[in-house]
Amino acid sequence: MEIYLSGFITLALAHFVALLSPGVDFFIILSNSSKYGKLSGIVTSFGIAIANLVYILLALLGISLIKENENIFLVIKLLGSLYLIYIAFMLLKTKKRELFSKEEIKSKKQKNLIKYFSIGFLSAILNPKNSIFYFTMFSISINSTTPLFVQTFYALWMFIAVLLWDIFIVYLVTSKKSKAFLEKYSNKVEKICGLILLFIASFIIIDSF
Repeated sequence: MEIYLSGFITLALAHFVALLSPGVDFFIILSNSSKYGKLSGIVTSFGIAIANLVYILLALLGISLIKENENIFLVIKLLGSLYLIYIAFMLLKTKKRELFSKEEIKSKKQKNLIKYFSIGFLSAILNPKNSIFYFTMFSISINSTTPLFVQTFYALWMFIAVLLWDIFIVYLVTSKKSKAFLEKYSNKVEKICGLILLFIASFIIIDSF
């Protein structure tokens, strides 16, 4: 297992750094949690995580089909690294923005759990960046000798990481102290995430030759 440790560390770190940056999913969770309460946010998180799992499995299947061709695999790996660099620069140039409205309105309108789940699922499944991101993640962490059980572990890890992180966000956005912290430091976190992704992508490119 030691020989796959570096690939896992790279995948886990890049994935977690990407999760740290507020994106579409973050604002969907924020909206549902603020308006309809903690339970709605958690169910929304499950919807987002399941949609991510769909893309994770599709990306894993795609990588598995082409990993025997070293030249194609190298090109995809390099393109994936360039995509990480693109994300890094987007994070580095992001300006500070308001995450929360000044007036938080609690809606008394009730929605069923299936609708909360659907909102999260559709928001993630209709985001084309997710498919590109997961394909990139597997291209930099899997090679032609990586066994199926290791690939399965990677997939489960990413799914669980998305789910737990989104649920954690629900608890953050329903706490006044946490919201104040996010509002103050979110932009700094994005800059740090950008630098880390830039380093990871550069290392991958150098290591490919």
